[in-house]
Amino acid sequence: MTMNRCFSPLKCKDILTLIGLIVVGFGWLLIDQIFFPETYQRFVAFFILIFTLYYLQFAINKPLRVIHYANSIALITVLFIVIVSIIMHVIILHDFTWKSIWIWIISGLLPYVTGLLYLKIKRK
Repeated sequence: MTMNRCFSPLKCKDILTLIGLIVVGFGWLLIDQIFFPETYQRFVAFFILIFTLYYLQFAINKPLRVIHYANSIALITVLFIVIVSIIMHVIILHDFTWKSIWIWIISGLLPYVTGLLYLKIKRK
């Protein structure tokens, strides 16, 4: 199986909604400490927000091959988040912690969980 068979090509609409998803998620990370003082509260809120945004990504774009689409979305999102985390927390702030790695994992796994839920709801 070649690499192209594992991913869906993204159209302009897909890319625009993904950019919106990334902006909202990143924006949330910048302001969440104002609302939630505890780390676990921020992770729960982040999980719910990102899950909702990924679901909107699927619902708006209605991909034909959901898992291939999830592969594309996960790859782009995780690459972006890893690069931003390294720049911000390693190079600029020097405060890299395990929390960044959890954000990478959540962002990488949620497209698949959301995609499976989307498929289940879509079939009903």
